[in-house]
Amino acid sequence: MRLRRWTFLSVMTVFISLCAVFGVLVVGRAQQRQPDVPYVPTPHEVVAEMLKVTNVGKNDIVYDLGCGDGRIVVAAVQKFGAKRSVGVDIDPQRIRESNENAQKAGVTDRVKFLQQDLFQVNISEATVVTLYLLPSINLRLRPKLFRELKPGVRIVSHDFDMDEWQADKVVRVRGSYREHTVYYWVLPAGVAGTWRWSVQTPHGERRYVLRLKQRFQKVSGTVSADGQEIPITDAKLVGTQLSFTVIREIQGQKVTMNFSGQVNGDTIKGSVEVQGGPFAGKRNWAAKRDKVNPFGTWRWSGGALRLQQRNGQMFATYIARNREIPTCDLDRTSTFDFYAFGASVYFTLGDGAKQIYEGFLDSDRIVGTVDESGAGQRTWVAQRSKE
Repeated sequence: MRLRRWTFLSVMTVFISLCAVFGVLVVGRAQQRQPDVPYVPTPHEVVAEMLKVTNVGKNDIVYDLGCGDGRIVVAAVQKFGAKRSVGVDIDPQRIRESNENAQKAGVTDRVKFLQQDLFQVNISEATVVTLYLLPSINLRLRPKLFRELKPGVRIVSHDFDMDEWQADKVVRVRGSYREHTVYYWVLPAGVAGTWRWSVQTPHGERRYVLRLKQRFQKVSGTVSADGQEIPITDAKLVGTQLSFTVIREIQGQKVTMNFSGQVNGDTIKGSVEVQGGPFAGKRNWAAKRDKVNPFGTWRWSGGALRLQQRNGQMFATYIARNREIPTCDLDRTSTFDFYAFGASVYFTLGDGAKQIYEGFLDSDRIVGTVDESGAGQRTWVAQRSKE
């Protein structure tokens, strides 16, 4: 089935190239630019699985980016009871078809179709986002998803993944002519940073420090207590829900502590279940994160990174040799891809021979590593500029 999938991808890619040359995708009045992908409708059985895996329900606002004839938008409200559904497509013919299909289904009061560029439309109200684009479009769109959507938003893509952002779930769907793949993600909260809490015991207050690193939903870190630093295990982050385990020795006994909690900004509140040792049992748990200020210009020998806040969202610009490159969805030809996960940053530079930067915010420094294709990993330190 893999051979069929990549054959299909190749056909779509060639089709896009031909459309760009001959302009056959321009329908009706003039458009600002060509559609990003050719129109290939998602089979109805795949539509149903996409909405099922995201658990669409009465409180959801579904956005379909590249909505085609509107079948996902219509199905979301008609068959899954979504509160509202919005379709976005740059092609006016597709928008006309979508509105006609919504009218036939009798759902025009709960759906809306926008003839807009999917990279420019505001998607911040969405609780579910559906996609059937291409791998390259998914990657250009990815920073926008992280910047505009709230943690916990569910995202589903037909046939195409998001590269190193691994799916939380992958579902195969048997179609009439081939097998389809549905990729599902939950947008993770930013949990990287230094978290602190204390516990009252019969022997006095015991203080804990949790240091978390993060790349998308993958989390690792350590807990420090009583002069010991212990790696956490079984860390899992699903939207705003964080859980991990700490195994240590207390008064000569093995103690397993299973933490779980909900992340809300710089606070985690939940519970910890202690197995073994003198303090076994379940109790409430709350931790606060050390505040950091990521905004400003950070410089190192290879360039600079400018982080700004606009309308509550973080925007990044890479600066090198007096050239400024905004993150890829702002400048569609750039190769700069930036993410912030709480107190850490992650970004890539270049196309093909990538440089991958990953660092932890520490007061006026970012300390981390840079991976260069073919050159291995080295230390990376950026200093906050005083300008």
